[in-house]
Amino acid sequence: MLEEIYEEHYKKLMIIPFAMLLFFSSVLLSNYLNKGYILERDISLKGGTAISFQSNRSFDLEELKSLSVQLFETDDVVVRELKDISGNLLGYDIEVGKELNTTEAINSLSEALGIDVSQVSVSQQSSTIASSFYRDVLKAFPFAFILMSLVIYYYFRSFVPAISILFSTLSDVICILGTMSLLGMRMSAATLGALLMIIGYSTDSDILLAVNILKRREGRLMDRIKHAIKIELTMDAAAFTTYFIMYFLTNIGVIKHIAFVLMISVFFDTINTWIQNAGFQRMYLERKGR
Repeated sequence: MLEEIYEEHYKKLMIIPFAMLLFFSSVLLSNYLNKGYILERDISLKGGTAISFQSNRSFDLEELKSLSVQLFETDDVVVRELKDISGNLLGYDIEVGKELNTTEAINSLSEALGIDVSQVSVSQQSSTIASSFYRDVLKAFPFAFILMSLVIYYYFRSFVPAISILFSTLSDVICILGTMSLLGMRMSAATLGALLMIIGYSTDSDILLAVNILKRREGRLMDRIKHAIKIELTMDAAAFTTYFIMYFLTNIGVIKHIAFVLMISVFFDTINTWIQNAGFQRMYLERKGR
């Protein structure tokens, strides 16, 4: 049943990835028009102060955030619990979106919470360095897409697979950033690293599809697509399982963040590759009469 729908109504199915792309693009555009950015950055990309303290006492996160806002005189505060793999409370992490005096921050927080100063640690990220790093990484993304397109064009000797693969990968990135925005997640250095991994992963699946559709000649077109789908779904299942394990078997925030973003990417990449990109390439072959 599903095979018949996929084979006979693939053009109608392409509405799904385009609707997702339109929706998440509107989310990011709304953020940019109303807030001046598509996704809020954390202190690793804009600078600020990270305060961590060990405690087995349970604090209400909203109350701890309100207290931090008062102490550090800024609304740009994020509070997280720190737990081990078993879920036992280790302490709390407070991110403040401005550079603070280390000694004053430790003393004021320890006094307000009634904890020893030795339990509090502070690290700072320079706003100048963080913003410079963010700008430099953003410059790398266009080069990544351009070089990727050139390599694909050189291999297939056609603009169609290069454009369709580029569009599919870009759709993945937009959908992921839109989802992060809706979930209230912030962009971090870990996010940028995960996105670069996603570009490579998505391009790999798109090229696998393009080789089976455009390069191979034996058998029916749908048989070649089914063969590629079986291989790719096996890869997706293995990747998702790995990211799932990464997410639930670590208490390191950076790894959890990367794993979550990569899990989202597997879902969107499956839709954009096998509905959107496959549809483009099938239409291309039908016009060529192959």
